[in-house]
Amino acid sequence: MVAENDLVVQFGSREHHWPGGQFRGFHTPAGKYIRDTAFAYRLIDGRIRERWAIRDDLAMLLQLGALRPPGQAT
Repeated sequence: MVAENDLVVQFGSREHHWPGGQFRGFHTPAGKYIRDTAFAYRLIDGRIRERWAIRDDLAMLLQLGALRPPGQAT
């Protein structure tokens, strides 16, 4: 976590369990996955006023088998 002036940025990897089903238009089987995430917050008067999130959804889809890397046999 890094903070400067009114911005705080948090980065890390998170492990989750996906219950299965559609995700961003892809049929995604159930399973566990790990993906990198980054969150940024703007603070005003000690309170969060804005929040942004970035997730590695491609890594999730690859780990769960919803997508295959290019060149991998089907």
